[in-house]
Amino acid sequence: MKKFLTIVMTVIILVAAITSSTVTFAASMPTTTITSIKAQNKAFTVKWKKKSSITGYQIQYSTNSKFKKNNKKIKIKNAKTVSKKITKLKASKKYYVRIRTYKLAKKNNLYSSWSKKKCVTIKSRETIGAVTTTVQTHCTNNNNHGMSCGNIGKWFNNKREIEQYLKEIDNNYAQKYENGEITYQEYVTKVPYGYECWSCGYCGKWTGNFYYRDSEKNA
Repeated sequence: MKKFLTIVMTVIILVAAITSSTVTFAASMPTTTITSIKAQNKAFTVKWKKKSSITGYQIQYSTNSKFKKNNKKIKIKNAKTVSKKITKLKASKKYYVRIRTYKLAKKNNLYSSWSKKKCVTIKSRETIGAVTTTVQTHCTNNNNHGMSCGNIGKWFNNKREIEQYLKEIDNNYAQKYENGEITYQEYVTKVPYGYECWSCGYCGKWTGNFYYRDSEKNA
């Protein structure tokens, strides 16, 4: 019975020795340094120098300056990563941060020594600057379009409406001439014989100038 128990204990010890991973501190491992820490709303972003010939980095942060308690670690598995945002932190608390490199070698983690610690005080809330919104009003009247209003005195949705408006003027004065309200000379001088037009760059509406035979009415 004793022999059987001895064999069982030996097997357990061997299995434990095979399956357990060891943490090795290697003097040859390149060390890194923290370049900056930026406090944010219940968070901070830490940046560090990139190193080569490693697997990644391990960040440790704590409210204890000697990392004796309240420690948390985060593993960065990409050696090209050089920053990390740590969230869900306590507001107005001071945190101490340090970092080291690591490398996987035959299932063993090789670690460098820790960098010098740096501290950061977490913000209770982010200070958001007031955003000033300038509301530009365009095209609310004849005088605030992207282009000046012509002597027509109004804006149209398209050029066809200008042509229609010109026809209405012609028909109106033609009717007055036929009714004997105005002379032919008045009809000729009051009805435009042509026009030029342009559109607003903001709203796309059209305006323009009418051409009159009477030079005093020309734009």
